[in-house]
Amino acid sequence: MPGLTEPAKQLKTLTLILTLTGLLAMTACSGTDTQSDGMWRGRIEIEKGVERIYNDWPIKHHPDSLLQINFIEDLVISGQSENTESAFPQAYGIATGPNNEIYIADALNSRVLKFNEQGEFVASIGSKGHTPLQFQEPVDIAVDAEGKLYVVDYQIQRVTIFTPDLQLHDIFQVQVRQPRRIRVDAEGKILIFAITQHDLIYKYETDGSFIESFYDPLESVRIMGDLDQLIAYSDAGIATTDDGYVFISARHPYRIRKYDRVSGLNLEFSRTTPFDLSMIDMGLASEEGVTPVGQSGTLAVLPDGRIMNVLQYQEFTVDGYNSLGRPQLKLTKMDRWVDLFTADGKWELSSKIDVPGFPVHTDKKGRVYFNVLSPPGIVRYTPEFPAGAE
Repeated sequence: MPGLTEPAKQLKTLTLILTLTGLLAMTACSGTDTQSDGMWRGRIEIEKGVERIYNDWPIKHHPDSLLQINFIEDLVISGQSENTESAFPQAYGIATGPNNEIYIADALNSRVLKFNEQGEFVASIGSKGHTPLQFQEPVDIAVDAEGKLYVVDYQIQRVTIFTPDLQLHDIFQVQVRQPRRIRVDAEGKILIFAITQHDLIYKYETDGSFIESFYDPLESVRIMGDLDQLIAYSDAGIATTDDGYVFISARHPYRIRKYDRVSGLNLEFSRTTPFDLSMIDMGLASEEGVTPVGQSGTLAVLPDGRIMNVLQYQEFTVDGYNSLGRPQLKLTKMDRWVDLFTADGKWELSSKIDVPGFPVHTDKKGRVYFNVLSPPGIVRYTPEFPAGAE
């Protein structure tokens, strides 16, 4: 660069790099094979036949400099309805059916609620008990292509299947301690995921016959390197796709995995974040506070095949101690981001979001359902992507 001093050269180089950050993010959203044209930045490694993608550029980027995804609110279902039949103190699981009907698992009231696409209450099923039409703690739900509803009960380890008009279709026990999530795959098989048996996903026929399990625990050990943190690694988001894949995201470390139709690990990808993703270490808690933590895991596969995942950054202070002398934490800061990846695991963009609640479900139209805790309710948003990332 003739005529420039060395500091000026460095400044010009830095300006160029910052400019390219935005340009590269825009270009990466175009859907082209950015690896071949040199625009995508990251690493791809093959290990034991599994493609592992490391999206480690740009590194430690500031969230305010990134492209933004806007969430346009289009529906609110209040959990504080005057009609006690349609009220819910907290939505544990949300699912949508082929006619865009909305189901909510109300674990605290031991029932499942049904609403139409406009958020109007339709019916509820269940009460506290052990009969076929009762639940103890229905924590998650899924709907198959025919509109049948699948409800998993965390306490009594049971799956109950209902017809679209909420008539009992079938019921069976699962040999899974405290099952937490349920999904239906492209072949109509039932997938059960349990936090306390985090190393496996259990696959069943619709009549309750066990088929197989997968999600290798040794793979978790390889990533974590710490057996004590495996249960935190396991508390994952899980999504199935119409073309037969299963996606799983973990709280920490940041890993998203894609399994193929025959239960094999097909792809693994992650992104470098501006903060560490880890467990809260209560042993280090003091009056000065707690080490900030990040978590991942709210996962959705959009209709175009791209993967959306939510990251959460939290700071705490110690707000007194309980009778056992253990610190009680108070959340003082929480920021969240949405990461968007291509269908093959390449990072496209990250966007800081400022909407209440936590995204827990994405329907076939790509609308995202957020669970709001206070006041309780469900809010549906339509994501609006920036130009070049539609």
